[in-house]
Amino acid sequence: MAVLKLNFTTKRCFQSGFTLVEIIVALAVFSVALTALVVAFNPSVTGASNPVLQVRAAELGQAYLEEILGKRFDENTPVGAQTRCGDGIAPACSGTLGADGESRVNFDDVDDYNGLSEAPTDPLGNLKDRYSGFTVSVTVTYDGASIGLNNDEAKRVDISVQRAGSPAYNFSVYKTNF
Repeated sequence: MAVLKLNFTTKRCFQSGFTLVEIIVALAVFSVALTALVVAFNPSVTGASNPVLQVRAAELGQAYLEEILGKRFDENTPVGAQTRCGDGIAPACSGTLGADGESRVNFDDVDDYNGLSEAPTDPLGNLKDRYSGFTVSVTVTYDGASIGLNNDEAKRVDISVQRAGSPAYNFSVYKTNF
């Protein structure tokens, strides 16, 4: 007698993947994490141009300082500064601060820069293209007492460089009557 054996095996198909619910939950978690990252890095991104602005402000401040320090101490300081104003044969220092009606091209002493406020220009009055949006302000005061001299023997030059929407960068230097 022959026995017939039947073998009924079923193959199960396993599908891999994510369900719709799992995908939606993952997207929600990912969006919350991404939002947190954007908020965390936003201040560094918005401030990324600050070093460039600081360098430009420093260059501009230095250019104005060099220009001003290259001028005579006072209107009455002889050209060449072999003697100082108020010293023996030289006339007395003028004691006034301001441009005396001169235009920037004709500034010949430190006093002339007092009250100057302008868009950055070179000594000839030409605009400096690399510094658009910046303004430069200059104040000159007698301040010898701060450095151990008679007050009228030194002038303090304060330069403020600012770009709209940014803090001001301030520079100071002393010019003495020597």
